[in-house]
Amino acid sequence: MLSRRSLFATLAASTAAFAMPHIARAATRKLRLGHNNSPTSITQAHADAFAKAAASLSDGRLAIDIFPSSQLGNEQQMLKAVAEGTLDLTLAPAGVTSPYSSETILVELPFLFPNAAAARAALAGPLGQHCSDLLKPKGIVNLGWGEIGLRNFTANKPIRTVADIQGLKLRVPLAPPILKTFQALGAAAETLPFPQLREALRTGRFEAQENPIAQIIAGEMYTVQSHVSLTRHVYTSSLLAFSADVAEEMSPADLDVLRKAAVIGTKASQDYSDVADVKGLTKLRESGMTVVEDVDRAGFQAAVAAVQGKLAEIFGGDAMRQIRSLVG
Repeated sequence: MLSRRSLFATLAASTAAFAMPHIARAATRKLRLGHNNSPTSITQAHADAFAKAAASLSDGRLAIDIFPSSQLGNEQQMLKAVAEGTLDLTLAPAGVTSPYSSETILVELPFLFPNAAAARAALAGPLGQHCSDLLKPKGIVNLGWGEIGLRNFTANKPIRTVADIQGLKLRVPLAPPILKTFQALGAAAETLPFPQLREALRTGRFEAQENPIAQIIAGEMYTVQSHVSLTRHVYTSSLLAFSADVAEEMSPADLDVLRKAAVIGTKASQDYSDVADVKGLTKLRESGMTVVEDVDRAGFQAAVAAVQGKLAEIFGGDAMRQIRSLVG
């Protein structure tokens, strides 16, 4: 059965064929990809590599037009548009999939992965496949799991222990596992879209935030915060969400091109993250930030473990166990 989008496209093509029989069909299929980060971000690097690979592997049949900086809406709005078939592609963190899957968001549980290598392996394997399978019936085809990175705190003070976040006005992303964990640990945590974050820190609406090094640089957090504390408490991935309606219209060959291009985009995001975690810290130091390395990471892990019961009440114990079992 044709989707509504496919049906309309077929009717439109048939009408055009009768009206203009001598006009050739366009050789290039253009797809729109939106994301909420800046043109200098890791997300843009991911999108650029994907677009370049898609054009090259398809011999120019596929062109990806990229719209950064929330031009097409915020993360939730763009993912909704993809699910509804009104936007072709978006890059979005797993946390914003909550309207479509109560399990997929759990890949952003704090300390789920010991390091980035373990996260990459799990998402390239059964865990990533399981979470992608949960989204497909909702109209979202995940072409691949990219990387945003391991999250760290910034504030105008060092954050070394759990005691340092008690009552702290902390901005977190639109990721329920991160929000609920830090609330359970005593922080005054609230969500806010990333493009609004630097101004919210400047005005004092928030005292602290947490993000991977690449995002801290892209968002210029060093202009409004004095310390970065290397807790590496959450691994944030980025799914390359493709509209299932649009996928139905694509030839098997072009779908294969997109999947191969997605692998190249994923690798570009991982490489960008690796460089940022080394050279990025140098940049932050040169920008005047104090890099706090002597954090009590074990203490944070123990505190998170102690609130697992509260989190299970929110997210479901079975779902949490299922996700953890697939980490490997």
